[in-house]
Amino acid sequence: MEFEEYRIMREAEDVHWWYRGLRGVMFTLLGLERGEGLRTRILDAGCGTGGNIYALEQAGFGHVLGFDYNSHGIYFCRERGLDNICQGSLMSVPFRDNSLEIIVSCDVINDEGLPDEMQALRELYRVLAPGGRLFLNLPAYNFLKGEHDKATSVARRYTTRGIAKQLRSVGFKVQRVTYWNMFLFPLVLAVRSVSRLRGRDEHEQARSDINVPPSPFNSILTMVLGLEHKLLRRINLPFGSSVGVVAVKPRRA
Repeated sequence: MEFEEYRIMREAEDVHWWYRGLRGVMFTLLGLERGEGLRTRILDAGCGTGGNIYALEQAGFGHVLGFDYNSHGIYFCRERGLDNICQGSLMSVPFRDNSLEIIVSCDVINDEGLPDEMQALRELYRVLAPGGRLFLNLPAYNFLKGEHDKATSVARRYTTRGIAKQLRSVGFKVQRVTYWNMFLFPLVLAVRSVSRLRGRDEHEQARSDINVPPSPFNSILTMVLGLEHKLLRRINLPFGSSVGVVAVKPRRA
């Protein structure tokens, strides 16, 4: 990803309906909205511009760490005032074996800069403590590929069945796996379809979908995802533009 996309992400991350929805899904699936385990050691693997770390700290989780491969992400984390981050790669996670109780990694193992997604999953398994939980968020469905993917370096999209199989092959026990952004899925599909039909000049730089809509519209979309969070407390959703999964590293005798 280019510096400009990181700048756009930083400006949108705290207010954009999708990012707010993502954090709601993360908190809901991990049970963090109940304020349990505030002393838990949490890692954001591929923290980008630091929005998830900031949200976790604001919620009272005081031991949140992060790393990102891209120096642009580190720059914006520093600008945000975060000093608990470092530069590193999912191919060789810069933490000790069995040292973390929760790991979150949002839209990272799908990145074109990551040469081996299975090695990344093995690394996450290695540093997670027995009984610890991993939350992944990933883009769903290959038919949603478009200009956004080019702008944000998305190389791979996932299904719930596919990512669950990959996690189990590494040794994880899958606790929850669900699609989300179900209610707004038709809108996402329409936007991506129009983008593909419109085409793009080969010399024109690809742009992502990350644009904060006018405040009333942004609030309505945020409320729609809030309804999904309530559903996710009870059921998994059958489709959506993203996949959320919680996997557990089994305890050993």
